[in-house]
Amino acid sequence: MRVNPRVSDDAGAEPPAPAVAPGPAAVEWSFDPWRERPGAAGVAAAAVLGFWLAIVWMRFPLLIAVALGAMAAAPLLPAIVPAACRVSATGASRRGLIVTAHRAWRDVRRIDDVPVGVLLSPRARRDWLDATRGLTLPMPAPRRAELRGVVRGLWGAHGG
Repeated sequence: MRVNPRVSDDAGAEPPAPAVAPGPAAVEWSFDPWRERPGAAGVAAAAVLGFWLAIVWMRFPLLIAVALGAMAAAPLLPAIVPAACRVSATGASRRGLIVTAHRAWRDVRRIDDVPVGVLLSPRARRDWLDATRGLTLPMPAPRRAELRGVVRGLWGAHGG
């Protein structure tokens, strides 16, 4: 049995060039707030300790005290606990002590530079919901400019 090769209509034409050079498949980094921002980490740790001491001083029942202590510490954990961040073609994620937060690129409408890294927001315009709905990716200072560029590039290529 003999197989004939396909003959194309555009024989002799140059093959099309790729539209965009492929970027990195995934980039990962870690952020240690005690190394990067020791003052802010110390203030946050002191605030959590102060909340816990006040809860103990008020002599709540154990279950309520534990719940209040966890609620008092939760918003300040990003300032105290190291984070592992990852960006890829599917989106961005930040893993902390308890929770891993993930945002797909289709859910990101805006990227803003913040002092510690970038904020990925589902809102097209800046508003008060950014604090609770956005995902902040903290970045080490020596690599901050490079990582901001990588995040913006992946967002532009896959959703922005």
